[in-house]
Amino acid sequence: MINRTINAPFSSLRTLAVLAALGMACVCPALAQEIATGNPDLAVPTQSSSSSLLPASAQAPASTAPSSKTKTPTTTPPAVKPRKLDCRRAADPNRRRFGCKDQSFDWADTLTRDWFGIRADARDHGIALTASYYSALQTNATGGGHQVWGYVGQFTGGIDFDFDKLLHVPGMSLYFSHYWGSGSNLTATIGSVFPVTTNLAVGDHLGEIYLQQKLDDGKLVLAAGRLAADYTFATLPVFNNYVSNGIDSNPVAILTNDHSYVGPPPGLEWGAQAIYNITKKVQAAAGIYNTNQNSANNGNVFALQQQGNKGALVTAQLTYLRNQGTDDTGMSGEFTGGFFEDNNVFPVLPDSVTTSPGNAGIFLMGQQMLYRPDGPGTNRGLTVWGAWAYSWKQRVSAMPTYVGAGLSYEGVIAGRSRDLASIGWVYGTTSNAIPSATPAKLLEANYQFTVTRYFNVTPDFQYIWSPAGTPSPSAAVFGARLNIIF
Repeated sequence: MINRTINAPFSSLRTLAVLAALGMACVCPALAQEIATGNPDLAVPTQSSSSSLLPASAQAPASTAPSSKTKTPTTTPPAVKPRKLDCRRAADPNRRRFGCKDQSFDWADTLTRDWFGIRADARDHGIALTASYYSALQTNATGGGHQVWGYVGQFTGGIDFDFDKLLHVPGMSLYFSHYWGSGSNLTATIGSVFPVTTNLAVGDHLGEIYLQQKLDDGKLVLAAGRLAADYTFATLPVFNNYVSNGIDSNPVAILTNDHSYVGPPPGLEWGAQAIYNITKKVQAAAGIYNTNQNSANNGNVFALQQQGNKGALVTAQLTYLRNQGTDDTGMSGEFTGGFFEDNNVFPVLPDSVTTSPGNAGIFLMGQQMLYRPDGPGTNRGLTVWGAWAYSWKQRVSAMPTYVGAGLSYEGVIAGRSRDLASIGWVYGTTSNAIPSATPAKLLEANYQFTVTRYFNVTPDFQYIWSPAGTPSPSAAVFGARLNIIF
């Protein structure tokens, strides 16, 4: 299935050293400010989660971040333009989606703020720097051979070069990212087809590296280079609220049935993609990618095709953006339908000795806010979601059918308007080519404590029935995830 290679022991000293070095850059001034001001980072921002997915020309003008030239005090967060649903985590290179790397964000969204003006000055000149650390500590109370603790951690860094400011080339930019991961594979211990945490990998891995060009007043966005299909396609913003990779960040069946769809870490593919805003509410996207399985398992492999790989992965989707315009007052939603087709060769199940050409699938998913007690322009409230994916070629698709549904409530506890409570259920069938095939089912419930705008902790519970997709003991997994944005 879709288990990443996470087999090296966790080095606590190395991780602590990385965190300490980054945290000391500005942690003392940041904490001092919070104490002096009563932690303003926890205030609800004025921008709405239903903000626009429109091109830049149709959005409200953005205010720039404080510049080191103007000597604006760094304790005053800069105003930013409204964020679309996909870009509420614009400061976090590990959690944001494609199209959000050039979105403005407040310095208060980060632990290290503007680096005493250095970071702000770099952004003024067209160089945006972001970094974050993600980790999960989990244990299986039941399931697997025995009870074990599993830890995964990932440090992510990203840098975006705005060639409009640097070279006076309008609409052009270059993005580069890098990952360092550590940990052990609790998913493999349980033998689950639903990974208990998002896919991480031990060691250093290059991330996305691509050139981007905006045309037609920003309505059309083109990108080419080292890309990941799952960062753009078959995903919803609400999926980021979950810990299990069975939900976050795509229906895991697509990634299981076609590994070339998976993004970093550890792998990537050469590719090109385009997103076009047909209207203010309708968006079309399409992409074509290489199918090198070695590259899919190691982002440091740059070869085009190796060891019998051939052809290309093609995927496309159409998205309806409900109430996401700058003037919309209704509750926001996002609905996506699409397909993928890959003409590479795939191992035939169950023994994978022979191969068969081609695989394909379709997907439908959507999320909708149903309850918003504080009215237009606010984020607090209830969002529900559903997802379905289907690959009809069962001889090469280990999980032919995927169905999922859930809900997420932001600000369920009075006085904690940025916390998130989420529950999700997913169901995945096993290919009839696999002996004793039985559906696997996952229930996840979690609560994300937003300690500050740059730090959150998420206690999490998962229960997995028939985790191997064949008759196997159910697994109960307890744990917690933390995320720090630098």
